[in-house]
Amino acid sequence: MCGKSLRANMLFFFHGLESGPHGSKYHLMKAVHPELQAPDFQGMDLAQRLAVAEQETRGLSGVTLVGSSFGGLLAARLYSLYPERFKSLLLLAPAVHTEEGEQVSEMPPASRVRVIHGNADEVVPHDKVADFCKRFGIQLITVADSHRLAAEGSQDMILSALSDIYSTRN
Repeated sequence: MCGKSLRANMLFFFHGLESGPHGSKYHLMKAVHPELQAPDFQGMDLAQRLAVAEQETRGLSGVTLVGSSFGGLLAARLYSLYPERFKSLLLLAPAVHTEEGEQVSEMPPASRVRVIHGNADEVVPHDKVADFCKRFGIQLITVADSHRLAAEGSQDMILSALSDIYSTRN
């Protein structure tokens, strides 16, 4: 890929199915991490998103992915296919309850992945995300919130979890 060299410590945000790349979660993280990149996956199915995300991360290493809902599924699937590219994952109410979620075969070590899910999520079943986390030995961080994770406590937890797994110095 022309112009893209092997760079480490990059940060990507993958938005959900019915949202866009520059929604409230993007702005929350971008204020703290101006290097955050957010590809636009609007109108794409998972296969199309995987192709774009693969191209965006080709030739990179040490990347941290943040994925929200369908973007969380995308981040987990992409990691499973190309683990050598990625340092860590932050999954926010990830849509891993689908058949595609069953195809995730590998996740980072528990110290490099965080999963945050609302206990009142009306879109992605909490128990299915708990089962996914158990399958990989990952702690599930449950917050008092809905699918959007828009409560102040949830947003604080997102920033804290991201700080735990992402550093421009490592």
